[in-house]
Amino acid sequence: MENLNVFFQYILAILGFSLIILVHETGHFLFAKVSGIYVEEFFIGFGPKLIKFKSRGGTTYGISAFLLGGYNKILGLDRNEHIPEDKKDKAFCNKPFGSKLLTTVGGVGMNAVFAVILIGIFLSMGVFAPVNVIDYVQPDSPADINGFKVGDRVIALDDNRIEGWDKFSSLTKNNPGKKVTYTVIRNGQELKIKTKLDNVEGEGFLGISPKVVKKKLGFLEIVKGSFVMTWQITKSYIELFGMLFSGKLSFAEARPVSPVGVISIFQQSASMGFQNFILFVALVSLLLAFGNLIPILPLDGGHVAILLVEAIRRRPVSKKFLEIYNKIGIVILVSLLAVGFIFDIISPFNLQNM
Repeated sequence: MENLNVFFQYILAILGFSLIILVHETGHFLFAKVSGIYVEEFFIGFGPKLIKFKSRGGTTYGISAFLLGGYNKILGLDRNEHIPEDKKDKAFCNKPFGSKLLTTVGGVGMNAVFAVILIGIFLSMGVFAPVNVIDYVQPDSPADINGFKVGDRVIALDDNRIEGWDKFSSLTKNNPGKKVTYTVIRNGQELKIKTKLDNVEGEGFLGISPKVVKKKLGFLEIVKGSFVMTWQITKSYIELFGMLFSGKLSFAEARPVSPVGVISIFQQSASMGFQNFILFVALVSLLLAFGNLIPILPLDGGHVAILLVEAIRRRPVSKKFLEIYNKIGIVILVSLLAVGFIFDIISPFNLQNM
């Protein structure tokens, strides 16, 4: 049964990773359509084409044999391809700068939107939060010496009412070494407990741990929380990238991960429960968005860099430059994937140790 569970976790992991890629490609597709750029093909998966049909707009939609990710074929994205005379005005390369830029970053934008939605779903399933009920009393601490018990609900410190753990924690820390009186509810009765707090690094210390409960959030809390959480994760990624390029974060700590390692990490997150898996998919969706903005080809960031250079120069870059730039990017990406694969074999990620 355990092996069966692991099997389904890997299936879920592959589907989660594929969905992130499909969402990314959908972003390119939608912005291309909005910009009037001709999309020749949009397929779910890769490999032999099993099902396909052509729309009135001329785009061929379909499903391929291996349902992993997806891809677009956008007319004029490859500058060497032949463009039919009747479609020249719809080719990517002949569109204005704004349309090309939106189409290029559309995948990144959709990954960000997808992350916000997933985080909203994660929050809607409830979040664990500490409450002002004692779950543990540290031996020989002020709490232990003065008779606090597991299960006590702390409702006041002196004349200050306490509604939650954050308030309890801040009031306690603000009284280092002082004598205070807590009001607690125990077995339905209200008790006053006088205590002298310890002074630990300039903060008041009682010596208890709170009970943690899962609580449901309201709709507005979920909406606000999803945007706040996405922004916090985004800031963390920016800081990590900055630390990596400034040398404050070692390569071993921020080492690349191959697709094998990504699927393994997805499987580990799935083993921790579906709610945690949803959050992890959101994290990877945001990470993919950031990774794609690195200014090397064939990543989106490389295409953006080319577009910006051409906009400043007001003329296309040479094909020779594009070839060299593309080769450098491919060498870098293949090297990172190879290093990531080696690391994934000799020192695989373990979420339990992070």
